[in-house]
Amino acid sequence: MPLDEPFLKKNFARVATDLLTDIASGGGGRQPLTDATEGSVVRTLAEAFARELAVCYEQLDHVYRNAYLETAEGGSLDNVVALLGLKRRRGGYLEGVALFSRLTPAPEDIHIPAGTLVAGRDAPPCATIEPAVLARGERAVSVGIRAQETFDKPVVADQLNVMPRPIAGIESVRNPGDLLRRQREETDAELRLRAQGLVRAANTGTVSAIEEAARSAGIAEVHIIEQPGGQPGMMTVVLGDAEIPDPVFEEARNRIEAVRPAGIFARCERAITVYAQITATLEVDSQRDERERKAIEATLTQQLADYVGQLPIGATLREAKIRAILTGHEAVIGVEPTGTLPLLTPYAYGEDGKLVANTERYLVDKGDISPGLLGRVLLDLSTLPPRLSLEPSAVRARLAVRLTAKGTDNEVPPATRAALENALRQSVEQVNKTIQEQQAGQLSSARLATDLLKADVANALLEIRITVTHDRDGRAIELGNGKPEVLQANDRSDSFGNREQLLLEPVQWVVGQDV
Repeated sequence: MPLDEPFLKKNFARVATDLLTDIASGGGGRQPLTDATEGSVVRTLAEAFARELAVCYEQLDHVYRNAYLETAEGGSLDNVVALLGLKRRRGGYLEGVALFSRLTPAPEDIHIPAGTLVAGRDAPPCATIEPAVLARGERAVSVGIRAQETFDKPVVADQLNVMPRPIAGIESVRNPGDLLRRQREETDAELRLRAQGLVRAANTGTVSAIEEAARSAGIAEVHIIEQPGGQPGMMTVVLGDAEIPDPVFEEARNRIEAVRPAGIFARCERAITVYAQITATLEVDSQRDERERKAIEATLTQQLADYVGQLPIGATLREAKIRAILTGHEAVIGVEPTGTLPLLTPYAYGEDGKLVANTERYLVDKGDISPGLLGRVLLDLSTLPPRLSLEPSAVRARLAVRLTAKGTDNEVPPATRAALENALRQSVEQVNKTIQEQQAGQLSSARLATDLLKADVANALLEIRITVTHDRDGRAIELGNGKPEVLQANDRSDSFGNREQLLLEPVQWVVGQDV
């Protein structure tokens, strides 16, 4: 980490230039000396002094940086960590690799801090030399370890199998290979990391110390609320991991109690988990086959899970952000609700242990989900996966009409057919115009029958059968089957959503006789 310099550091060129400028100025009543050519007495003296002063600047900077843990190196770092009672570990310590694992894929990232202890029978205590993360979806992660004390006996594979401080989510640990005795000494980076861990462990009574205490029990997500509700002397420590076992929760609470400041009451709480159900209809740029649709859904589902998974405790899940993620895919050109369902629906476990929708408590203005100060929003892809419907820009609804009309020689006259089909087309055009203007429309059997009866050849029309089939969901609706007067009296209607387009299929003609 770069340090702010408490002094203005100048290099040789800067010092020489400033000296020559000051000498030539004649400030303070001095005689100005302006002969600054190469080899002149004035320039030679100025450059000689500038060199010595530049060396002093470098030495001062070196001394300054060697006084800090973040920038000291080599022997200077040894002197700094000696203030903490630490010494650089020389060669002769056992080193190897530990494998932290679980049987099932990790539901979330599991953090393994540097200094995590690993032990076993007849083996020295070992600690990880760097932080590691068991990534979401993975089952194991390998981390370098180093013995904390010298040990003369060999440590064979699988001899280390115990975590003195269990980490939530990690089910087992082992060393897959023998530990080898390294002759190299501890590097500056390793010594610096060990010293920083000791400093954090020694600092008690601070927010960071309390967070570190909770994480040392294997809790990955920790959020601290100071003076909740304006109550002085109070703090709430919220543990955000899902499904924290009781023993781990008690261990975290005990460690928090050990480092809390005197006179401060620390209350430890599990985060209230609110699960979000995302439901949306996505308008895509073209008709997609099943393989492409599944690929788009899988990509968007993963992006949604990644975003929601990184939300901290107390953060609101914004509907606008979810829309932005969905429309961020190159194939998606619009997002709209699916029926009457909201884009975001909050769920929480009830007293009976079942997930139930709870919109009254968690759904706020603009369709956002607010879990409250003690809550956290998550996606459960196994129980409540996002429901994404992909549809092209225009979704067809097919209008099938069978007309029974008077005719001769088993044929309806062409003039009758043309007039009635034209009336049907005008009705369909009017419905499509309404859908385009109002994002919704309706087809009524009474209205369609009335439009047909307005035709010049209406007296030839005997019966009407109307059926609408929706490509969007496969619904088939029969609006009527009978005489026009019956359809007018027994009105039935069908509704069309945004982007649906009513398509009139070829009319089926039947020759009938007036009874």
